[in-house]
Amino acid sequence: MIELLVVIAIIAALGGLSFGPIMKFLTTADLTKTTKVCKDLTFAITGFEQEYDSLPYTGTSGYPADDSLEKTDTNELLNVLMGNDPLINDKNKIFFKADQAKGSKDGLVYTGSNVTSLLDKWGNAYHILLDYSGDGELNATNIGPAATGISYKTELHVDDAIAASPGRDSTFNDEQDAKSW
Repeated sequence: MIELLVVIAIIAALGGLSFGPIMKFLTTADLTKTTKVCKDLTFAITGFEQEYDSLPYTGTSGYPADDSLEKTDTNELLNVLMGNDPLINDKNKIFFKADQAKGSKDGLVYTGSNVTSLLDKWGNAYHILLDYSGDGELNATNIGPAATGISYKTELHVDDAIAASPGRDSTFNDEQDAKSW
């Protein structure tokens, strides 16, 4: 009986020691998946640009003149990239696909058959900065809305679009962010 208790105690101790590394592995896996979605969004935007010779835009006001931040907590840009906006994507070509969300996290959120948002593993919207000005430069300090105080160190990019998610802590500018760059 004592031997059994010793074995149980050893197993419990080993299980406790392995909990930290397992949680770190799972967090890293979640961040890797979120980074992949960021890159998929920028690839979809590049595909749209190659097809239509312009970046995707939303709304009826026409093509924006300045760089613009889009968030995936609304469906407008998603509908363009998913071929569901015949006004802007008149070929109805699908540039972006993602898994359906589990509840209201980690994928495309639907209301009925309509996409309403794309959220990361922690329920945050992805932030996408598009180079509508055509100057070939995007400043990552603009990836988060100024109203929330989100900022990155000054990083210039020569991409047409960059995307990021604030990650598990829901705040930008730390090591938990997922970025396309």
